[in-house]
Amino acid sequence: MFTFLLIIHAILAVLLILVIIIQPGQSEGGVAMMGGSSTGSAFGAETGAVLTKTTAVLGALFLINSLLLSVAGTKFLKSSSVVEKVVNKKEQKE
Repeated sequence: MFTFLLIIHAILAVLLILVIIIQPGQSEGGVAMMGGSSTGSAFGAETGAVLTKTTAVLGALFLINSLLLSVAGTKFLKSSSVVEKVVNKKEQKE
């Protein structure tokens, strides 16, 4: 389960980065890195709204997956915090 969530997390991160990169800036018409003059003309008139919604959905999925990874990680890895480990080691030495 933890590995599956970790793979999904990586995929969501890459998709989120790509969607953010292809969005047009506020002052410019398109992405200069990709050589496009305008995302509106390249992908259609409603691209801005679609990209904004896609970014919001991917961001929400990324946050939800982060929470799930946190919960699954503590149960799957069964590890405590670094501070607790240091305290436990010092208690065992005494």
